[in-house]
Amino acid sequence: MYSTGLNHGLQILNQSRQLVIKCWTKRKSREWISFLKTVANQSARDFTFPNVHHSFAPPRAGTTAYALVDGSAYLAAVADAMDLAREEIFIADWWLSPELYMKRPTLNGNYWRLDCILKRKAAQGVKVFVMLYKEVEMALGINSYYSKAILTRKNENIKVFRHPDHAKAGVLFWAHHEKLVCVDQTVAFVGGIDMCYGRWDDHKHRLTDLGNIAQSKSSIRTKKKTSSSPGGGIYVPQGNGFEAALELAKSSRDIVMGLNEPLQDNVSETQEPDEQSQTEIEKAPETLPILEPGDQLLITSTKQVDDSQLDGPDNQKKNVLNKITDRGKDIISMIYPPFEEERNEQKFDDSERKKAEKYALSNNQVLLTDALRIKTNKAVSPPTPLAQVVEGRVITESTKEALEGIEGNSKLWIGKDYTNFIVKDFNNLDLPFIDLVDRNTTPRMPWHDVGVLVQGAAARDVARHFIQRWNAIKLEKYRQNSNYPYLLPKTYSEIMPLQDLEETLNIDMKTVSCQVLRSVSCWSCGFLDPDTVEQSIHEAYVDTITRAQHYIYIENQFFITLSRTNVSVRNQIGEALFNRIMRAHRAGQRFRVFVVMPLLPGFEGEVGAPSGTSLHAVTHWNYQSICRSREAILTRLYEAGISDPSDYITFHGLRTHSQLDGEPITELIYVHSKLLIADDKTVICGSANINDRSMIGKRDSEIAVLIQDEQFDDGTMNGEAFPCGRFAGTLRKRLFREHLGYMDTDPARYGLSLDDPCSDQFYKHVWKATSTQNTQIYEEVFHTIPTDAVHSFAELKRYQEEHSETLWRKDPVQANRKIDLIQGYIVDLPLDFLCNEVLTPRNTSMEGMMPTALWT
Repeated sequence: MYSTGLNHGLQILNQSRQLVIKCWTKRKSREWISFLKTVANQSARDFTFPNVHHSFAPPRAGTTAYALVDGSAYLAAVADAMDLAREEIFIADWWLSPELYMKRPTLNGNYWRLDCILKRKAAQGVKVFVMLYKEVEMALGINSYYSKAILTRKNENIKVFRHPDHAKAGVLFWAHHEKLVCVDQTVAFVGGIDMCYGRWDDHKHRLTDLGNIAQSKSSIRTKKKTSSSPGGGIYVPQGNGFEAALELAKSSRDIVMGLNEPLQDNVSETQEPDEQSQTEIEKAPETLPILEPGDQLLITSTKQVDDSQLDGPDNQKKNVLNKITDRGKDIISMIYPPFEEERNEQKFDDSERKKAEKYALSNNQVLLTDALRIKTNKAVSPPTPLAQVVEGRVITESTKEALEGIEGNSKLWIGKDYTNFIVKDFNNLDLPFIDLVDRNTTPRMPWHDVGVLVQGAAARDVARHFIQRWNAIKLEKYRQNSNYPYLLPKTYSEIMPLQDLEETLNIDMKTVSCQVLRSVSCWSCGFLDPDTVEQSIHEAYVDTITRAQHYIYIENQFFITLSRTNVSVRNQIGEALFNRIMRAHRAGQRFRVFVVMPLLPGFEGEVGAPSGTSLHAVTHWNYQSICRSREAILTRLYEAGISDPSDYITFHGLRTHSQLDGEPITELIYVHSKLLIADDKTVICGSANINDRSMIGKRDSEIAVLIQDEQFDDGTMNGEAFPCGRFAGTLRKRLFREHLGYMDTDPARYGLSLDDPCSDQFYKHVWKATSTQNTQIYEEVFHTIPTDAVHSFAELKRYQEEHSETLWRKDPVQANRKIDLIQGYIVDLPLDFLCNEVLTPRNTSMEGMMPTALWT
């Protein structure tokens, strides 16, 4: 009271704000002080007293939660939740693509496209608040300015902040890395999945998405561009039996394409198609006009349709064909008006969009990537059940077969969403429907990720984090701008669940204890004290590893963590893993650590070439942490007397295969998850990578949840009875089924049990054995990189020049027999790859001039 300098003044101070209030009298000020102290010590004690892991929020018992694996499940659930919003939607993303399709395949127009969802809800009066990372444009091409421009022009109820202003804030190297969505402050989604291009995927992890284009066969083919060979090239297949042999090979995971763009263009963005009309289609065409090689796409009709090729009345025939034609026209409608974010920012320039539209009109075969393509006289099987409503008409059973054929002709990944970011990074994001890479030569890079849905008080905590950051940006950038309001958190006393959520999502929520964790500091969260830092994610990781009884399962984009004595890397996750393994070793106990990470970092460039400098730098720090320094975890375990550290800890990646242009191809599956599971009862899932950027709080801002099961089933661990958490155990088994190739079948049919991950039977004879066998087959058949066979750049060059010596070139029949033996996706992380090379950037390069902290 006296610090205000007023006899009847009152000062209220928290981490983010300081208020001085002048009361009428000294008695009034004392009454307010007494009241506020009572509130702080009682109803607000969750936020005024220290919490476990030094988090801003306490553990919330009785929370309902559900894990969402891969972008398909996550984005669909987010879309459904946003569609149920009544009051407000909070979104924070590192990158957001407005034209992202949240559900696929779709026959419902743009109804489930992200910008259309937000426009529809905003028109209904729902307030939409979005926070995006404002990137350094020279370093990143995610174009947050474009995202803001597109969203804010949809409706005045959509408000978007970009942060930080780098020069003004003095923040050049750090990012807002959270990925969260919160609906009505009642349900929240957190994890590793931004709502942007390249993230949508499912457990099939398809490599190709061509639609049904009949490709001409030629003896000369273009070498495919993959992470193993980003440069491509030309080769001539040898032997007359090449094509015939390939026809004999059937992959264990056939690639089937679904429809990702609608047939109609007149579906309202604010109304589901089934709300517009209930007219039944009595009979639909059974076949469609034949597209001969060299024909243009059906943008404008230049051929008359032969009535003999179609069944049903003429008006139905013309209706379906007109839908296809109109859809092609709709795709090139890509011009947006300019938008101005602030007075000192340039207006959005749509000249390139206009050029692209003009170019697209004259080159529709190349650029209109989501137009419907029709293949000659070939039945098409749909990959998934067809949506039950098309153009607002109920589909009868008699029409399903014809429409399923239509579904199979289009794509799941439209335009920029089809990507392989090691081959080519994103650019020209203001042209969303134009392909980034050539689908005929470049397979997409599959994306594996995990997110979590939480309801109740934990969702309120996620919203509270969002509100704290939003209000901090409001104060910093828009203090006097009334168009951007301050936000207020809701009470925790009565939390009503989002109506019909579980029924809409068709999921079985688990009851858990959930604590919201984060990495934030003064620059990212608006703390008044520059020394105030929260690194509760880091503390929870270390504590969970230390307390683990039987196993730790980690999926992460990075593994950059060294011993406590290292000055370049400060996080202690590696130290905690080392100490826990040594404790088990000294006690003679089994303890397993599974680490799944990307085979290569996700940076554009070619290994061994000047373009691969960033890729080399991150690879260096990953290997420094795993096996290539005195402080690496495997090195320390060897020196501590463990002759075979793989008895305790193993490192893996994911890889898959398919066919493109009649030849077998392979590509790594990019692991982007930020996940830890311990003992089938504890889960940490969020946006934080295992590196200093994410963990130490002062750098990137992050959010995560620590989930501990409250419901258990009977389980087994190390051959003994052990409770299996319904959330953690179910998630771990779901991931194991995907990685080991048992998503579509029960592993018990093959005598395989996933119940006990610590047993020798599973750990050595299933997990490690499957990974090793898959690795050997991929290297023999495809000459993949990374590989333990390559120790230097010179060896890498020779290895790649020996591409003609791969098994699939020399003996296609034998190669495909080998491919059929691949089980699932799991492969070994090659620990000796480029072990004789110095992978740090040269001091004279731009990357070498950057501080080490940029990479760690």
